Amino acid sequence: MDDPSAALEQLEKLKRVLEVAQRNGNSFFAENIEKEIAALEAGETSPIVQEYVINAPIDQPPGQDD
Repeated sequence: MDDPSAALEQLEKLKRVLEVAQRNGNSFFAENIEKEIAALEAGETSPIVQEYVINAPIDQPPGQDD
């Protein structure tokens, strides 16, 4: 994210979502959100975006891997 205020806003939203996931005992979701937070704080690409958008085959719709 290039806009620092947008990145900060996204970070705060992710932290709230993480709290809910942890409170509800959803450890898989919480782990993924923790990865997103760590990437955002480090100024890196989102792991979810990297895996499902950047690495997705261009000639196939999502969910139709070989």
